[in-house]
Amino acid sequence: MYGRLLIYTFDEDKKALEDKARAAVIPIVTNTRGYISYGVIFQDDRVISTSAWESEVHAQAGDAALLEWVKTNTTMKVEARFTGDFSWMEIASR
Repeated sequence: MYGRLLIYTFDEDKKALEDKARAAVIPIVTNTRGYISYGVIFQDDRVISTSAWESEVHAQAGDAALLEWVKTNTTMKVEARFTGDFSWMEIASR
């Protein structure tokens, strides 16, 4: 399982950004092959985005689509970026 974590800064209205991102990003990730999970944390002027993918190839495809959407539709700038194979991850079964 491959992970992707980005920390962005932003300078637009948080609520508007969150609404716009939720509407666009969920279809991007769920329609990208190998998608496992996606989550977002808003903290002050930062957005922390984390996702899990079946492989590095899948993560790269999702990453490219997400970064293109961010670049085209928001003021967010990448502050830090981490990608790699998870050493371990537990996913609850329901």
